[in-house]
Amino acid sequence: MQLALFLLCTVPFWTSNVIRMISWIPFLGRNGIFNQSLIALGIVDHPLEFLLFSDFAVVIAYVHLFSLFMIVPIFNSMARIDPAVIEAAVDAGAGRLRVIGEVVVPLSKTGIAMGSIFVVALVMGDFFVVKIMSGGQSASVVLAMSNEIAVLQYPPAAASAVGLLLVVTAMVVGILSIVDVRRELSG
Repeated sequence: MQLALFLLCTVPFWTSNVIRMISWIPFLGRNGIFNQSLIALGIVDHPLEFLLFSDFAVVIAYVHLFSLFMIVPIFNSMARIDPAVIEAAVDAGAGRLRVIGEVVVPLSKTGIAMGSIFVVALVMGDFFVVKIMSGGQSASVVLAMSNEIAVLQYPPAAASAVGLLLVVTAMVVGILSIVDVRRELSG
């Protein structure tokens, strides 16, 4: 069952990132499938404007595009958890939420840390999703660098790139200071 669900998560990744991102436009658009369904069900009277070309659309696209990069490391960490540990927690009287909070999450922290590093690096380096899904209404450092390069403003773009590199490095160091990935992976 675990493997089947994991493989189900990989099906959307058989297509290009660009195709997967652009597929949200007809779904979230003013006359899109989602808005038309809400109107047909009588939930809303008119199409919701915030669904497309907004920060909401950017977040939806990022979650869709990069979720597998978070799921795979967590899946690998959870697969290494000995079922006897969970059974012992249940035998000791722990409920489901307590088992998840006090056994599964702490034992999966390496996967959470690795997935976070992957997603942070990918999101911080992407400008295409922000440009397309926000309709040019949202800004990001990488989009600003792309615009600066397009108009041959290389020094400000280089300064922004160094600043972004420092921010991403600080985030990765922060994550790695919370979780000692080497110790967790070797043990």
